[in-house]
Amino acid sequence: MMLYQRYRPATWADFVGQDKAVASVRRIIERPSFDRGAFWIEAAGANNSGVGKTSLAWLIARQLADDWFVTELDGGKCDKRAVQDMERAAHLCTPNRDKPFRVWVVNESHAISAGAVDEFLTFLENLPRHACVIFTTTRRVDENLFGDCDSGPFASRCHRVTLTNQGLAQAFAQRAKSIAETEGLDGRPMEQYVRLIQTCKNNMRAALQRIEAGEMLA
Repeated sequence: MMLYQRYRPATWADFVGQDKAVASVRRIIERPSFDRGAFWIEAAGANNSGVGKTSLAWLIARQLADDWFVTELDGGKCDKRAVQDMERAAHLCTPNRDKPFRVWVVNESHAISAGAVDEFLTFLENLPRHACVIFTTTRRVDENLFGDCDSGPFASRCHRVTLTNQGLAQAFAQRAKSIAETEGLDGRPMEQYVRLIQTCKNNMRAALQRIEAGEMLA
């Protein structure tokens, strides 16, 4: 398992640099009345890879559901039949009263097929209790995402969460150095970690791959 996989944030404290997004998400899912919902997690614009889209999705998912009841899908493979399977599964009960949700994480959601978009509109409009769908993408939901399909109705059914790729260098560098120290791969001062993050354009995954290759050893 690569470093970026092993050290994917497991707690809200581990998820650094995106305080505004975290606060927004937690306000929603920690309300006593929250019993179903959909999220659109976007990191739009240039240099937006590795800023935490999937990590945030999994933090939400694991607060709501056991791992057994979290399903991760690729948007490009998410067709009408896949959404119909989700609809059927959403009505099944889970045994954990503390985490009663079923959650689906759909990555690269801009690649969802037109047929799946139509099916999702119905599913999201009538989400069963304790069902949650989390979409992640590098595209804004108000862009022309789905060809000729109007993305407005889709967007209106989701809580929209926008991640930033600005001002992340210091927080990401501290996290990267901590991981390097734990793995015995550290030998450089903090300013060189900041420079590494900046060189990687705030892509934590890319930075950890370079640390794993020994770049930060003395």
